[in-house]
Amino acid sequence: MDPQPPPPTRVSGFTLLEIMLVIVIIGVIAMVALNNIDIVGTSNEARRTATESIIGQTSTAVNTYYLHVAKMPPSLDALVRDPGVRGWKGPYLLNLKPDAWGDPLQYSVQGSSFEIRSNAGGTEDGPIVVTNRGG
Repeated sequence: MDPQPPPPTRVSGFTLLEIMLVIVIIGVIAMVALNNIDIVGTSNEARRTATESIIGQTSTAVNTYYLHVAKMPPSLDALVRDPGVRGWKGPYLLNLKPDAWGDPLQYSVQGSSFEIRSNAGGTEDGPIVVTNRGG
């Protein structure tokens, strides 16, 4: 009788598929947990701060335009491109930056007063508004 080889022994362990499945499950659990953390609120705070800075820079440019031209710019575009008025020494800004949500700033002027506004992406904290009364 021929000796038969011993039956193959089974090595215990995890297959690649089982390991990948566990990693996917952990990833899904982590995503659910992160969604419950207030990351969006923190992000909106940072965006508000950035937008306040952008509005501050724009407000300074409007005031500088006013000092040079002796009247308020008709639009924010006049801070970047010469509107053809006497005394313009710009550009006062290299470009018009949108707010941190990607929306353009809103500008209104009445006499020597102006308002620069951002809707702040419609967040519940409300719009960001800077008003300058008098030149």
